[in-house]
Amino acid sequence: MSNMPIFAFILLGIMLFAFAAIYFLFFLIDHRDKLYTFDDDAVMNSDSFECEFRRVGGAKYEHTSLKLILESPDKAKLEYSSKPAAGARTVTEEIEVPTELPLRLREIYKEHCIPVLSDCDKREEISGDEPVSSVTFSAKDQSYTIDSEQIFPQTSADLIGEIEELLMAYVK
Repeated sequence: MSNMPIFAFILLGIMLFAFAAIYFLFFLIDHRDKLYTFDDDAVMNSDSFECEFRRVGGAKYEHTSLKLILESPDKAKLEYSSKPAAGARTVTEEIEVPTELPLRLREIYKEHCIPVLSDCDKREEISGDEPVSSVTFSAKDQSYTIDSEQIFPQTSADLIGEIEELLMAYVK
């Protein structure tokens, strides 16, 4: 009879340890953005950098594309393409932009931790009347894409709109 309390105490300790380990695992998953390091991230550290915003679909099947390309440390260009509705004429334009724009986009990339956001779950209900907007950050052989069909944390809810506004500021 005297072994029963010791066995119960050991079993209770094992269960508490298991619950603590599970809680710690979920804590790490929820805080991946704070644990992500940009040391070996090609998008942040390489000389090549591209950021592409796309809006496709919706009731009128519009198609808009803005692609920022950092060609060298002192030269960047923005390729703009827009087709406002099905059957409309496509407008294309190439615009030279200041190199501060890629720097600002890299700040946004780091601030919102895009590699973690790219893993966010998709929404279950999606409206076919609304176009889908997506942003792809890429460099060398690494790229991360986020889109408007994903569920973002509250701090990143307006992220895609912010990037669109930043890029559209250079389109006449």
